[in-house]
Amino acid sequence: MTAVTVVGTGAIGGAVATALRAGDVPGCTLAVALNSSAPREQVVAAVTAADVVVEATTTAVAGDLIRTAVSAGTDIVVCSCGVLADRSPAELCAGPGRILLPSGAIGGLDVLAAAARAGRIGATVTHTTVKCPSALGLPELIGAQVEVFRGSAREAARRYPRTSNASIALAFATVGLDRLEVVVVADPAATSTTHRVRWVSSVGDYQFDFRNAVDETSGGRTSLITAWSVLEMLAGLHRGFGPGVLVESGAA
Repeated sequence: MTAVTVVGTGAIGGAVATALRAGDVPGCTLAVALNSSAPREQVVAAVTAADVVVEATTTAVAGDLIRTAVSAGTDIVVCSCGVLADRSPAELCAGPGRILLPSGAIGGLDVLAAAARAGRIGATVTHTTVKCPSALGLPELIGAQVEVFRGSAREAARRYPRTSNASIALAFATVGLDRLEVVVVADPAATSTTHRVRWVSSVGDYQFDFRNAVDETSGGRTSLITAWSVLEMLAGLHRGFGPGVLVESGAA
């Protein structure tokens, strides 16, 4: 069995822990589930008890948890991908463990990563996200759909650290944090989260559209599919193959 420690008990972490307890991921079992404010010694013990750690906290907590897991030789699935906007994977990888990013609220990363491998020069990639204003920390007084941000994935993660995780995963899979263009749109009529990914290069022209139901307990920030993306990655890690983006290994 693959023992999984989950740190964070919110919309994503809570759903992942519940599914593991219920045996919904063959071959995987829940070792420990901790709140993100758990004492450090408790976190270290939980990491040591696991084969894989799922980080479902915040960008403020994720950096230390990543270093703890990687230095212990434990793989860590990072949901708070925005932590990588200011701290590179190489900076956080000081050990044999690996940082893994789930595809989260979007898909198509396999073909886009292949297209990036074929050639990044001249490629353009745009990720447009449409969310309700409250998910972006904006007042509901906005009367119509409005573009509130346009910039790089790195800038998006700094502006919206809790809602830019899909952009970070897409950036690492394709052209990097500074070349991926992110467009954020606030729509007061939105009852779901919409993601549109567009890639154009000499190897092809691809467009993916995703409309995700949201977890109401997250204030509209988290798509319901995100926790299941993490669970699918855990299943793949147990099998030895599966979806996900390997960011960095600290091993020489």
